[in-house]
This record gives sequence, structure tokens and C-alpha cells, in this order.
Amino acid sequence: MLLALCACQSGQLEEVALPPLPSSLPAGLSSEIASTLGEALELARASPLDAGLSGQFGMALHAYGFREASVPCYERAWALNREDPRWPYYLGIARAEQGLHPAAVEPLGAAVALRPESVAFLVRLGSSLLESGRPADSGRVFARALELDDRSAAAHLGLGRARASAGDHAAALRAYLRAVELAPRSGTARYALALQYRSLGREADARRQLELLGPGERRPPFVGDPLIAALESVRSDRQSFLDEGLRLEGQGLLDEAARAYEAALERDPAYGQARTNLVSALGKLGRLDEAAEHYRKALEVAPDSEELHINWGTALVQAGRLDDAAASFRRALEINPRAASAHADLGMLLDRSGNSEGARRHYRRALESEPENREANFHLARHLVAEGRATEAVSHLLKTARPVDRRTATYLYGLADAYVRANELGPAVTTLRRALDLARSQGQAELAVELEQDLRALEAATAR
Repeated sequence: MLLALCACQSGQLEEVALPPLPSSLPAGLSSEIASTLGEALELARASPLDAGLSGQFGMALHAYGFREASVPCYERAWALNREDPRWPYYLGIARAEQGLHPAAVEPLGAAVALRPESVAFLVRLGSSLLESGRPADSGRVFARALELDDRSAAAHLGLGRARASAGDHAAALRAYLRAVELAPRSGTARYALALQYRSLGREADARRQLELLGPGERRPPFVGDPLIAALESVRSDRQSFLDEGLRLEGQGLLDEAARAYEAALERDPAYGQARTNLVSALGKLGRLDEAAEHYRKALEVAPDSEELHINWGTALVQAGRLDDAAASFRRALEINPRAASAHADLGMLLDRSGNSEGARRHYRRALESEPENREANFHLARHLVAEGRATEAVSHLLKTARPVDRRTATYLYGLADAYVRANELGPAVTTLRRALDLARSQGQAELAVELEQDLRALEAATAR
């Protein structure tokens, strides 16, 4: 990078060889995003020697996924202000996200030099060093991060990777175990531990870790990073808030998800998908009056959305309005007769009303459209067990074990029961152990107590 700044007679700085700003915006932008990026570009062009404005335009491009276009903006901002750690940090991240890890090392190293106490900076630098084929240097950086914060699961995970890459598998295993201990819901950490067990020939331990992988199957450990939070906050279009709401809802953070969907609607009140998702989140929160208001507004823009009617029906079930819920599920099936979720939900309502034959019919219709539907498989299996068809029930219950979430331990409990009834006690014991491990890892204390009692009884029975 060439930088030459000289003082004019007026005392102002002149630009000589700074990295240029992009000459135009990326093609194919929505009007909303084009307006946001266009405003940032105009501000940067109006003050070409303002590092902050060049960097903020880079952040806007980066936040909307245009990493390559953001690079010269960050390079320019860094050239204009060598004391601000944001610009080399964001530059390193943008390069790393494109797989250009060797090129990311220099700016990330500069950021660390400016802010040596930042664990987040060190984790980023260590990762790019490792991806650049420098495990020894990477290990030293991760070790430094752990000197600052021994409870950083991300740093332990990185150190484990560095040690494994250097061939020190015992040290790698210790680091991975600590990472999983600190971040038990990080699929990334648990998957790395499973692979390490496998490399050591400990297949049973590897399988156990893979079975415990949670719904965020490759979610890395959390790293508190205000600069990444600032980058993510740049996006303010309706889609970004919808995506954020989906992410939060997937983590069970329903209040936060509802706020994200509401923010999307502030930007576009006619955004049917955001309102549909908001009906779901509010229903789960028990805020039925608010959910009803959004359901009515959603009907104005998306009256034929099967998802909307399913979400509203689910909210009504939680409120105990079962007849209204059934009507909503039936409306979804009028729109799409193959809607597996609506069939499964309607089947459960029929079960509750004592209509077992109708329930089974809808469970089977759900499985015709979606053979892996968990609810339909689970509830149909319950009917099969009651009819003495435990072996057939097992084939359905095996399909409920994935993905791993807060319901999985209950599904495995049902599978273990079916194994017992089918006189397959070995698989029953193994399945109960899996269910118990999951219940404990998910904090389901009461369920764990029940599982432990049944497991002890079954182990005693099989030992006779």
C-alpha cells in the first residue's frame, strides 16, 4: 500500500496515492439498500481525507455482504489513520472471510499492537495464523489470549486446533475439553472434540460427542466483541431484522426475536413474512391479543400464507382455544393439502379430543409429504405402541433423534420405551443414557431425574 500525504499551503492534507474508494455501488441492490450505501458513499467522497467516513462506507459494504468491495475502503481508512484499531481489524476480517488468511495476518497483527488487551483481536489473529500454516505462532497468540481470559472458550478451541495441527494431540484434547466445558452448546467446539477423539482412536467417545451436538451444529463459542457488534448493527433494512429475529428465535430468545420482527415492520409495515413470524413469537410468549392483532394485519397482505395460519393455530393451542386452532390448521390445509406441519398439528388436536382414528390419518398424511416430520413420527409411534406394534414404532421414533434440541431427550425417552416393549433391552439402555446426557446438558432437571431412575431400573434388570 502506497500512502503519500503532504501539506498544502493552506495547511490541509492532500490525497496523493490512497487506495481509491469504489467508483460505483454493487449491482442488483434493492432500493432500500442502494439508498443506505449510496448515502455512505456520498459522505466518503465529500470528505476524501476523513478516515472515519471511508471506514464507515467499508463497514456498510461489509455488513451487506460485499466483503471484497469493502477492502479498499478499510485500506484507505487505515492509511489515513494508523492509530484507530478498527480499520486494520475490519480489513483483516474482510480478507479472512474471503479465505485470504495470509493477507489478513498483517492488519490483524497491527490491530493487536494497538489493542493488545483484546481477547477478540487475539482470537482473530490466531485463527488467521493457523489458516496460514503457522501453528506455532498461532498457539502463542491463543496462549496470550488465555493469559488475559482463561475462560475464553474460543481461545481454548483455537489453542486446541493449533496444538492438533502441530501434532500435540494430548494438549489438543485438553484444550478442546476445556472449550466444551466452557461452551457446552457450541457445536463447533463439540465437533472439534469429537474429531480429536476419533484421531486418538476413541470411537465411542467421538460418537457420544457427535450425538450431543445441538441445534446450532456449527455455532462457534461466543466472543464478546464490540467491534463486530458495531459492524452487525450497520444493517438496518427489513431483511436484516427478519434474519436476526430468526436467529434469536432459534436460540429461544423470544422477546428479542419479537423486537427484531417489529423493527422489520417499522421499516415496511406490509412485510408479510415478518408479521407472520411475529405471530409465532408472540404466541409462544403467551401474548395472544398482540398476536391476534398482527394476524389480522397479516391477512391483509398474505391471506393465503399457510405458515401464517399454522402460526396462528399454534398460538391458539397455547391459549387453550382448541376449536379455533383446528379451524386455522384446516384453513392452512385448504391452501396446501400437503402441508405436513398442519397435518401433524391437527392430528395432535384430534388426539386430545379423543378422535384417535382421525389423528392417525393426519399423522400419516404428514409423513406422506415429509417422512422425517418429528411430531408426526413421535405421535404416530405412540399409537403404534398402544396397539402392541412396538417394533414398527421404533422405526418412526428413530427419525425424531435429529436435530438435537430441548425436545430430543423426550423423544429418546419414547424410543427407549419402545425398545423395552420390543424386548430390545440393550438398545433401550443405550438410548436412555443418551437421553439422560442430553437432559442434563439442556438443564432439564426433572426429566433427568426420571430418566436416571428408569435407567437404573433397566440396568438392574439387564444385569440379572
